[in-house]
Amino acid sequence: MPRYRRRETISEYHLAKIERQATLLQRELRDAQLALKPFREHWEAVDRLHGDLKRALNLLNGRPADWERPHAAPMSRG
Repeated sequence: MPRYRRRETISEYHLAKIERQATLLQRELRDAQLALKPFREHWEAVDRLHGDLKRALNLLNGRPADWERPHAAPMSRG
């Protein structure tokens, strides 16, 4: 049985699959958080999970962990 060569970075194929699932999870987390009372135990847990997921995706995409998408004003065409 052949051994697979290990890589330093994630493949585009696996990254695309992870990003798809992460997007679905982020939507569900947002919907769940809207149904919770703010700043309670479950709300805080969902908030931390959402932040951890965002940081992990940033690192997998080669960005700094705290990277945020730049704000684009609606009329800026940017």
